[in-house]
Amino acid sequence: MKKFFVWTLAILLTVGASIYQRQSGPTYPLKISEIPGDKDYKMKLTRSASIGEQTFVEIPVSEAFDSAVICFHKYPSDSKNTITPFEKYAQSWKVMLPDQPPAGKLQYYVILFKNGEKTMQTDDNSAIIRFKGQVPDYILIPHIIAMFSAMLFSLVSLFYIFFNTGNYRLFSYLTVITLIIGGFILGPIMQNYAFGDYWTGWPIGKDFTDNKTLIALIIWITAIILNLKKERKWAVILASVSMLIVFSIPHSLGGSEYNYESGQVETGKK
Repeated sequence: MKKFFVWTLAILLTVGASIYQRQSGPTYPLKISEIPGDKDYKMKLTRSASIGEQTFVEIPVSEAFDSAVICFHKYPSDSKNTITPFEKYAQSWKVMLPDQPPAGKLQYYVILFKNGEKTMQTDDNSAIIRFKGQVPDYILIPHIIAMFSAMLFSLVSLFYIFFNTGNYRLFSYLTVITLIIGGFILGPIMQNYAFGDYWTGWPIGKDFTDNKTLIALIIWITAIILNLKKERKWAVILASVSMLIVFSIPHSLGGSEYNYESGQVETGKK
């Protein structure tokens, strides 16, 4: 019964942390609720795109406006805005954004019109969309599974100690194994497909995602070493709590960004 409770709690926390990490990250769609004349209106502005797949910004139709345009420019840069009108379809308005280099970004906002009069402009809450190369599913899916498993096994180790049940050492080893597979084998391969670099964390770059994964691995390896000859459960508890904190940091924060002036990909930006 204890093990069932441990696994249930660990799964719920892992799912919760994963959802928070994704939804709080800079690539999750930007939500805008309520527009003049329509309090129930909601639009989602996409902030992530794959090169080679037509990238559309799509907003729902509403009687509160009868036309819309998108204003975008390369980010970061001093380039002027390009203004493109949305096209109306049955249930939505759509406009396509041009592809950018890997890690290239566009900053954009939407302007709504009714009878030729501007009713709303979202420039005070503009979206930044980042472009990436296409990552094969056979790399992406195992990466997600491995990282999810590492977080899950880490929490199982923690709760096995708290509830004095199960083999916490076994799941400590499984945590490190899945973390290495997901974060240091599949992760770099995936990043190379997306942005052309295998590793952009310390000591090469300042990528937050790479660095937080490295920190988690170092803490967990240290905890395992401390428990080799003598039980030091406090080290495993510290490692598990640290990993929960580290992996709650928004995904893709401080990730790769294309510098339009230098033509180089940089890391450690917003």
